[in-house]
Amino acid sequence: MKTALLITVLVLTMALGAFPIVGTAVVANALAEDLTMSLTLFGAGVAVNTAFGAVFAPLSGRLSDRHGGKWSCVLVLLSSGVGLLILACAPSASILIFGLFVSSYGQGACNPATNKLVAERAAPGHRGKMTGIKQSGVQLGILLGGFTLPALSIWLNWRVAIGLYAVTALLVAALTAIALPDSRDRTQQGCQSDEKSTASKLPRSVSLLALYALCMGCVVGGVGRYTVLFAENALNMSNVAAGLVAGLPGGIAIGTRIIWAHLAEHRIRPPVALAVQSSLTALVMAMLCVAVAVGSWIMWPVAIISAVGLNAWNAVAMLYVIIGVPQQASGRASGRVVMGFMAGLTVGGFLTGLVADVTGSYETAWAALLLLSAIATFLAWQSGKERFSQPFG
Repeated sequence: MKTALLITVLVLTMALGAFPIVGTAVVANALAEDLTMSLTLFGAGVAVNTAFGAVFAPLSGRLSDRHGGKWSCVLVLLSSGVGLLILACAPSASILIFGLFVSSYGQGACNPATNKLVAERAAPGHRGKMTGIKQSGVQLGILLGGFTLPALSIWLNWRVAIGLYAVTALLVAALTAIALPDSRDRTQQGCQSDEKSTASKLPRSVSLLALYALCMGCVVGGVGRYTVLFAENALNMSNVAAGLVAGLPGGIAIGTRIIWAHLAEHRIRPPVALAVQSSLTALVMAMLCVAVAVGSWIMWPVAIISAVGLNAWNAVAMLYVIIGVPQQASGRASGRVVMGFMAGLTVGGFLTGLVADVTGSYETAWAALLLLSAIATFLAWQSGKERFSQPFG
């Protein structure tokens, strides 16, 4: 019962923490028409969410170390719920962007909060599987949003649809606060350890992992935002086929994240797993570079390989922090890595679009992301040479 409750909180915190950006993307057309928003303004609102998510990630990590995983998850759910409520009631574009700003804390904090909870509650040997399951919460949120929001928007309207998820997030926050026991390390000794870790430096491997996350975040941002456009405009695929190519990796990644995290705890060292995943990502980018020349068929293997590498690496990265950093500093370390990822996510999509516009094609942008994937592979190997759990101070 306790394990089921813990997994439920972890999965829902990840799913709902990232849901504001997912939900607004699904109802973007109705939302933009209702609030007379241009695509540029809508893109700016999304950028606010991810950019401030990066800003809040380190702060949320410190809060996780100080107050424990339970209350950090509650704060993530409150941020998401209140932000979604503002979105649902927004009378103008500026208020909608404010709602995305409020929910940006949850966007940046969901990983540090849940990582802290796993570090506190999961026994060694079971952390990999639990990390993989909770990282799949984001993909679950994407699937739920994609399946339910369009239908709810038609039957009711987009405001009610978003509002239902807002109420869900607030209810889960309340249930987490009531039903989940307080964190194990909230003893006086634990508090003293938190204070000591706050004043000490994180090992160099955390910085290398954050740079890895920055590179991979750029690739995720570029590929995630432009796969459909590339498939339709450059490869003449139908909208349905292009949508399947874009959505297939996320669906498969629910399973691959769990498998990779389990392997990284029991079979393969995390830095080696990360190097393999970024190498597979480089292969994906190479295939995209030649896609126009060889034909649209190549997009299907691209989707499969993406699910193994590009869409699954963050489960291994989060596990790397959980098992490689002392528990009292896992929040801070998670915050730094998430900051790198969110920063990459913010600039990756923008720069990919800019390069594609300037050059008139996607090949140069894909080549740049290929280079970043190769750099990420180098960083993963370098992090493996460090003593990740070296003494602090």
